[in-house]
Amino acid sequence: MTEKLTATAALAEWLLNSYLVLKVVLGFSIIIFVHELGHFLAAKWMGVRVDRFAVGFFYRLCGYRRGEGLTFGRRPNYKPEELAAKGYGETDYCLNALPFGGYVKMLGEDDILIDEQTGVMQRSSDPRAFTNKSVGRRLVVVSAGVVFNVAFAALLYALVYLAGDVQVWAPVLGRLDLNSPAAKAGLLPGDRILTLNGSAVHSFDDVAKRSILAEGALRLRVERAGQPLEREFVIARSAADKENAPLAGLMPALTTTLSDAVAANPQRRELKPGDRVTAANGQPIDDVFQIVVAFESCAGRPVKLTVERPRGVAEVPETVTTAEWPVLRVGAIDPEDASASGAAELAHLLGFHRRRMVLEVLPGWPGAAAGFQAGDVLVQWDTVANPLFRDVTASTDVSEGRAVPVLVERDGRLATLTVTPRRGFSLTKTAPPRVGLVFGEEMLRAVVADVTPGTPAAELGMPRGAELVAIGEREVHHWLDVLEGLKAAAGTTVAVRYRSGEDQIAGRMSVPSSVVNELDMPATARIRSIAGDDAVTLDDGRRVLLPAPLAVRKLLERHVGQTVPVEFARSIIARQTETLPFTVRADNIDPWQMRFSYEFDLPELGPHFTRMLVPITAGGNPLTALGMGLGQAGDDLFDVYRIMKGLVKNTLTRQRGALSVKNVSGPIGIISAAVDRAKAGFGDLAFFLAYISANLAVLNLLPIPVVDGGLIVFLLLERLRGKPVSIKVQIAATLTGLGLIVLSFVFVTFQDIVKWWGGSM
Repeated sequence: MTEKLTATAALAEWLLNSYLVLKVVLGFSIIIFVHELGHFLAAKWMGVRVDRFAVGFFYRLCGYRRGEGLTFGRRPNYKPEELAAKGYGETDYCLNALPFGGYVKMLGEDDILIDEQTGVMQRSSDPRAFTNKSVGRRLVVVSAGVVFNVAFAALLYALVYLAGDVQVWAPVLGRLDLNSPAAKAGLLPGDRILTLNGSAVHSFDDVAKRSILAEGALRLRVERAGQPLEREFVIARSAADKENAPLAGLMPALTTTLSDAVAANPQRRELKPGDRVTAANGQPIDDVFQIVVAFESCAGRPVKLTVERPRGVAEVPETVTTAEWPVLRVGAIDPEDASASGAAELAHLLGFHRRRMVLEVLPGWPGAAAGFQAGDVLVQWDTVANPLFRDVTASTDVSEGRAVPVLVERDGRLATLTVTPRRGFSLTKTAPPRVGLVFGEEMLRAVVADVTPGTPAAELGMPRGAELVAIGEREVHHWLDVLEGLKAAAGTTVAVRYRSGEDQIAGRMSVPSSVVNELDMPATARIRSIAGDDAVTLDDGRRVLLPAPLAVRKLLERHVGQTVPVEFARSIIARQTETLPFTVRADNIDPWQMRFSYEFDLPELGPHFTRMLVPITAGGNPLTALGMGLGQAGDDLFDVYRIMKGLVKNTLTRQRGALSVKNVSGPIGIISAAVDRAKAGFGDLAFFLAYISANLAVLNLLPIPVVDGGLIVFLLLERLRGKPVSIKVQIAATLTGLGLIVLSFVFVTFQDIVKWWGGSM
């Protein structure tokens, strides 16, 4: 019975995905049809003979010609006299095998006649040929496709706004770091952004996009407490600020409702997507950051969450109370080092490393076939006991096609699995073998996978696989106890007991002091300034803002032997700060406690709280909807232009940031995004297709032969020169442009495939 249900569910999912893909294909075909319809109608208007109006490329599936009727398969290319003799219309309206494309074949547009005696290439002499029309008429025909795409985008937007059935990420600010440029400009959580640099804002996506594209300062007008403010908020940004923090600290508002990511979190087994958190430890919750503070201040103990769980449409939500353990987040001394090396081993608790735990099993990869589950803790990988990420990588790199034995701890029991690594897809280089597992760190049992040399923990001489039993007078039951024991021992030498095999061994380790324990800061504290500075510029040019632990350490290094004022807020939601004097010594400059935090979610699995959404509507007024549609289509045109300009600039100057060719999507990425929109509904899909239609308009205007922009350039040159550009030059330029387009297509498709296959161990 279970197998039948599984097969039925798989079939239902396949049918749903097929239906969604069909919707997307139909949507893209409509965009192409509209573009070619523009060329077709303009050609008829300008008196150009149109031989074929085709949607799609390659083999002709079916078509219609006046007088001939509906036909299937290929048809002859009739000459004008043959059409007249048969009484057929001049245009073949057809559908071809590949619907992603289309064309209008006009007489003379690509018909080149070669004189058999002289070998000279000539154009058609027919007065209705495209090439025999005036430059002005040809410009109308060529540009009509772009005009229709823009008009279609505006119309789609208008229909979506008129229906009002699309919700977007609200342009409302969430909590702001007090040291961020946005907060320093005077913006507050809850502010609704109305305009950014003079352009109306409808969603936070607009805010993010225009912040990234803006060259200099950001100028915002906002609504606060329901009232528009006359003041204009100006966020000044240097080039370094724009590269390191393109959104200038602007953060979107989230709700207290749990997202689908909570279902994938192996630690959140009692909570469900759709649950709305109403209280934490008995305190009412109306802001997601109150939940953040509740976990940050939990001192390693469970947080009691009260949630409202939706039931039927007419039923009252169910109230559920559950004790949720915090996630222990361990940061590297310099996060940039960890990112550059890809090594999670740079993050440790004063030298203690936790075992690796499976956070996600990617479908279709060897890990899924081997039976791995989220929450599995690695006890042994191949011949390595208590492996770290580097050990797993080293093993898989040399184990393609070889069955690797793995021992995992699952729900307190040991399980033996066998996994066979395989290579991912790669066009430019050989991809390393992988198994399709996303790893994190063990949450509970304090088993030490390894110890980093030269750290306080190294003083103990512990072997790999030893389990911590006590730190000072505090018994250790899990890693949360370890952190609390180390915090309590800051600035002292503490006794540590651990179990190795059947033996219990005692040792001592020196736990460093820091600004956190010496100023008695709460676990939720955020340092705002040190000796008046709120940021530090590193030797490599990076600018790091407080309260980042790296910025704290670097700023304190400047003042060893001095007493400096340290300004801090008691939590992320505190607006007031306090200032205390701190005497800096060589042994207390590392704020190690600030690299460890108790959190609710696992960022690797995605945001655990849903976005704050708002409907975008014209209030049922068609004229308002049309105006909004035209405005949005116009914004899209300029945004695409600015994106392309930024991509070229950043590529040539090798600048890092959000505008990078690495972030460009090709057909696979676009179709994937469209399918996601189709899942949400017709309104979301229409909104996305409108954006694609506007993008297509800009891309078709690029001065590249093959696309409309290249033809427009040739026509403008013809007007200036008084004669057409030679056929040989046009052919050479067209082939060059076609080559560039093919190379670009291959590049972005390759990137899509790498993104689809990559990102896992």
